[in-house]
Amino acid sequence: MRSRFRPSHAVVVAYLALFVALGGTATAVTYVVSSNSQVGPGTISGDAPPTGKHANIIPNSITGKDIANRSGVDTCPTPLTKKFGPICAGSPGVAKKFADALGYCTDLGLRLPSLSEGIALAKKFDVPGVSFPQNFWTEQTFAGSVEDGDWVVTAGGGYGTAPQNASNQTVCVTDPSA
Repeated sequence: MRSRFRPSHAVVVAYLALFVALGGTATAVTYVVSSNSQVGPGTISGDAPPTGKHANIIPNSITGKDIANRSGVDTCPTPLTKKFGPICAGSPGVAKKFADALGYCTDLGLRLPSLSEGIALAKKFDVPGVSFPQNFWTEQTFAGSVEDGDWVVTAGGGYGTAPQNASNQTVCVTDPSA
């Protein structure tokens, strides 16, 4: 007598699932993008792409938030700061005493510039909210024999010290690659 093999529904479903799983993996491997010509226009963007037609990567739509290690991508906080060389800087354009300036920047998640950052900003760029001959605070404290104070930088790149109760411009900075 002849016996007929008839698989159960469970066996059929198991084989079907195995076939789909193996076929899906092979398909995913074949779709690795290796050139821009393989990507349609306007298909890659950051978290807030603008509307309209665009190239493959939409300009200014990818920021450090979109990249795991941030890789020095411009991630300046807006609207206060913008990129100046390797750092972001901004100013409310208001003179403050040192403690008030420090608190203002801290409340924004920013900091006062180091003395070297301040000098570089003042020599190479128009520091926001500061015009010659105004000074702006740095984070470096000066302990001298006459009066304790902090280092300040003058628009244009000069520097010196000022007592903490003096009023100077406030410039807040951050390192976008940090």
